[in-house]
Amino acid sequence: MERRFRNIQTEWGFSKCISHATFKDPSNGYLVSDKCIFGVDVYVIKNQGIGECLSSLNDFELYKHEWKISEFTKLKNEVCSEEFTVGDCKWKLLLYPKGNIGQNGQNISVFLESVDAERFDCQKKVKAKFSISIKDRISGKHHKKSGHCCLTGGENWFSAAGDNWGWPSFMPLCELNDPEKGFLVEDCCIVQADVSVVGIVNRLT
Repeated sequence: MERRFRNIQTEWGFSKCISHATFKDPSNGYLVSDKCIFGVDVYVIKNQGIGECLSSLNDFELYKHEWKISEFTKLKNEVCSEEFTVGDCKWKLLLYPKGNIGQNGQNISVFLESVDAERFDCQKKVKAKFSISIKDRISGKHHKKSGHCCLTGGENWFSAAGDNWGWPSFMPLCELNDPEKGFLVEDCCIVQADVSVVGIVNRLT
């Protein structure tokens, strides 16, 4: 087995190595003339660990980005917003007007993407707290989601392996198209992202 020895854990072993019956049976050769021999093979593994440096930002600022999408009903495929900067990182919004995989045209899908993440090394990642909403310009009761896409209250780590987070079923398409609501006015909708960067992890050099 492979184990780490340190000051708080100086010994490792097996609580049930061999049964007394098997050990004492002369035919097995473990106990001969009331004597036994114990041996151990030890291999020291060079530490291959890579350190990380976590920077928590306690004075982070909340940035609000508004994205106006015109001629919404003419959209067929994925559309993305212009890039915006939060916490020295570049971001953009992704929207699927008919939903992404598995939505079958029933819901719209919306995601926040880190533009920089594709160039991150395997250690670097950025933690962002965010919410996304579609504005109701009639009642003011905006359709907003935050925290549902993760278990940390709207905070997610963005990395090269996971550069976007959001909601595949953000909102039913029938609700967006409801003329009695103000989500789609003159074939235009407004999406707002509230984003703040709360932590950064870099390789420890």
